[in-house]
Amino acid sequence: MTSVVARLLRNVLWLGTGEALMKAGLFVVGVVVARGMGPDAMGAFTVGYGAALVLLQVMTAGQAEVLIRETARLPMQARALLAGSHAWQNRVALMVVPVAAAATFLVRPPLLRWTLLLFIPYVWLRARLVTAGAVFKGLDRMEVEVGARAVELGVLLVATLLIASLGAPVWATGLAFGAGAAAALATIGRPLRRLPAAERAFPHAVLAREGSSFMGISVANLLLSRTDTFLLAGLGIATATVGYYGTALSLIWGLVAIPQLLAVAMYPTVSRAASAARMTRGRILLIAVAAGVAGLALAATADALAGPVVRGIFGVRYDPAVPLFARLAWSLPGSFVGMLSGISVASFRRQRWSLALRSSLLVAVVAANLAVIPRFGALGSAGIAVAAQTAGGLGAVALALLASRRVRASKAEDAAWGLEP
Repeated sequence: MTSVVARLLRNVLWLGTGEALMKAGLFVVGVVVARGMGPDAMGAFTVGYGAALVLLQVMTAGQAEVLIRETARLPMQARALLAGSHAWQNRVALMVVPVAAAATFLVRPPLLRWTLLLFIPYVWLRARLVTAGAVFKGLDRMEVEVGARAVELGVLLVATLLIASLGAPVWATGLAFGAGAAAALATIGRPLRRLPAAERAFPHAVLAREGSSFMGISVANLLLSRTDTFLLAGLGIATATVGYYGTALSLIWGLVAIPQLLAVAMYPTVSRAASAARMTRGRILLIAVAAGVAGLALAATADALAGPVVRGIFGVRYDPAVPLFARLAWSLPGSFVGMLSGISVASFRRQRWSLALRSSLLVAVVAANLAVIPRFGALGSAGIAVAAQTAGGLGAVALALLASRRVRASKAEDAAWGLEP
């Protein structure tokens, strides 16, 4: 038990350091765009970066989650698993990239069109980086990806500041993000070459099947957190208002990094526990309750400090973002519970259940936003986001409890795939 706790604490420390650096860097980028280029540019950047993150989930093809789980179970097969995942991702990229590039030319505003287009190279580079880093996360070597992300952040910040100082258009931020990802990918290459040589090849069909559910979950989660932004823009809400909403969301994304890093830090350990039938219903409930309490405390603090936080970071001209941030803060309890309960579902190889839950929520969110935005605007969208995250958190707990009753089925799948520890 002592070694498990020590490993979790070490993972949280490294991931926390990496997330803090990256989120702080993204905050700086957002501030530079907001202050140096104005609300219109901030609106284009918000939509462009949001679309890039959705495309990233498709290009990653769910392989990061598969690699963390299976590398934790089979550490000596890390290189073989990574090779299989990269081969599958290459096939996905050949299908997706041309379609994504062509789709950008359907966007009418030139500024937004070029912003979307120039984020595509970043997406491809970032997908490779995320997958490579996942192998080391499965090995509980979180520091490897943290080092690569530090390099990425340094290059991104220098490039963004240079772009702003030269008065370049906002679409140039896509080039800055791409340069950072390329530098990070080069950095992580050396430790990758030190992994044990692959002993066997894993079937693409297994990796593709498992990854497809994770990919769907990731896309659904991103759309759940960003579909309001897309719908606000699509339904004719002023670009400046979308920028205010994006400002509030950027602060929420920074706070959501806390449950994200906790979930990633716990995922390898929970995967091993699930395989050994040690993830009991009592432990699942304990994790959910602790996550809910932490989320409520953070939400209350963010709501109380909404005004000083927004004005202090973005300036007084972003006052319209204050009530948006205050309301969105109450989505944090659901996010905490959903993420930390979701890893239990995934560890039991029941991620398809999570996909069904998140997809259902997405349909409900789109319908609700279409009805609410014309009447209540951005503040109505914020309320829908809170309701969706709360429902998602409660649903994840229910699925985790149900999945814990199917350990034997999960162990039988190990034998069927030839993945016995």
